[in-house]
Amino acid sequence: MDSRFRITIFVLCGIFTVLMTVGYMELLLSVNAASQTPAVYPLGAKPYGLTYSDWGAKQWQWLISTPSSKSPMSDNIGTRCAVGQQGPVWFLLGTNGGKAERSCTIPAGKALFLNILTGECSTKEYPNIKSGPDLLKCAVDSNKGGIVSASVDGVNIPNIQSFRVQSPSINVVYPSAKESVFPVAEGGPAISYADGWYVMLKPLSPGSHTIHFSGSTPPSETDPTGYANDVTYHLTVK
Repeated sequence: MDSRFRITIFVLCGIFTVLMTVGYMELLLSVNAASQTPAVYPLGAKPYGLTYSDWGAKQWQWLISTPSSKSPMSDNIGTRCAVGQQGPVWFLLGTNGGKAERSCTIPAGKALFLNILTGECSTKEYPNIKSGPDLLKCAVDSNKGGIVSASVDGVNIPNIQSFRVQSPSINVVYPSAKESVFPVAEGGPAISYADGWYVMLKPLSPGSHTIHFSGSTPPSETDPTGYANDVTYHLTVK
């Protein structure tokens, strides 16, 4: 066999090997990236038989009825994570503004409902607003220009801006005005509407996990300073 032919075959085999190796590595990287993408229930799903909108309503009922002295929202380190949590889904809240870094233990098998950036208006907070559509508009307007982000173990949740939903009419009960997490003149039953960005995570594997989310709105006529919310959860699932 001509030596030049042998060299050509050798070179071609080398090129083929390199191409196969590169292709295999790209496949591994793509599979690995896919496996790292946080497991999220899609917006149109009905996790545990309820829509995102329904879960948002349940979260507001739980949040509003919990006295501020016990509320996970007014706890920046995570000691109250388990307060009032029950059923297959646990709620992870933001703050009333500002940063929080919370450490929590979560039972294995629980889905996690993240309240990333939301607005809520009720007949107790806004007694001059009488109709449901106007209450919903109040909630939607509070989120104008909203920017959100969320990650699980350092991996961003894709298309997070699309996870915006509005609630149906929500029946809520405020504790006393002194113990309400939001300013009200008095406690008692009210009608509420909400709008915002929520994400439902499928149950995480046992072990340690870090969830980070943030949301902000720019200054406006009704809120001259704007709003910013930034929360990190260090979770132990067991």
